[in-house]
Amino acid sequence: MVQGNICYRLLANTDYTPGAFYTAGLTGATGGPASGEQPINGVYVGPGAAVLDFFDTKLTRNIITVASGNTGIYLPITVMKTGSTLSGSIFGFSACTNYGTGQRF
Repeated sequence: MVQGNICYRLLANTDYTPGAFYTAGLTGATGGPASGEQPINGVYVGPGAAVLDFFDTKLTRNIITVASGNTGIYLPITVMKTGSTLSGSIFGFSACTNYGTGQRF
């Protein structure tokens, strides 16, 4: 999407608050932003039906149903956690570090 972003495959019932995955000892493609990185601030919903069930920065739960005719849509939303009804091919993007270096080492 935007150059320098890190992409994560979003899973149901998962905490994507920066640092949460690393605190739990989890890493990899389904991980989330590390401590010091920006939260997920953009979401791509792949083609087909989906349910985007997420909590925003105020931890307010939001549920967006996407119809089966969807050909792919990008939403500029902030995701801190996902809910139990999340389904479909959904990817979150983080702008990396607070300094925008695009590096994560």
